[in-house]
Amino acid sequence: MVRWLLQLLLFVVLGAGLGYGTADYAMQRGFAAITLSNGPWVIWPAEGSPTADPYTRAHFAAGGYLPVAVFEAITYRAETDSDGEPLRQDCEYVVHGTLPPARWWAIAAYSRDLQVIANEAERYSFNSYNVLRQGDGTVTIRIAAAARPGNWLPVDGSGDAFSLTLKLFNPDHTVRSRYATVPLPEITRLQCQ
Repeated sequence: MVRWLLQLLLFVVLGAGLGYGTADYAMQRGFAAITLSNGPWVIWPAEGSPTADPYTRAHFAAGGYLPVAVFEAITYRAETDSDGEPLRQDCEYVVHGTLPPARWWAIAAYSRDLQVIANEAERYSFNSYNVLRQGDGTVTIRIAAAARPGNWLPVDGSGDAFSLTLKLFNPDHTVRSRYATVPLPEITRLQCQ
């Protein structure tokens, strides 16, 4: 009888732990049924939808976000570079490419706790109005702890993880119909300290 109770207790503890762990992972990072990937960029396509699944709703509630309908804004988030390596604040990166058609876009770097990264330059993002473009219309943004020429987005050099968020406001309907295939900028790691 005691052995049976111990086995039951172990089963309940393992089941609860596994259930909590998988639910927390699904809420924080998502999985293939509720997120879409486009290179290193991940999107939650049900964001702002009245029919969003519970994990999507919990993801945005836990982050303190107020999701809006996809015709108003789309948010892509990258936690890795284009080679799948985690983004680290002691590395230098180049974000390069074309941005999808939208009325306005912004790209920003966030710390692990989803706060903008404090820096002496007080530069936290680039957007469609303040970014310098190449002659072919592409955009190149350098992310590094030390100042760089051109579009430089500072990080603190600590080695902590960070993420990039690309927000498209009032995106063209062609973007909304092909989240996972619309061309997005590449994220290339150059060097680490």
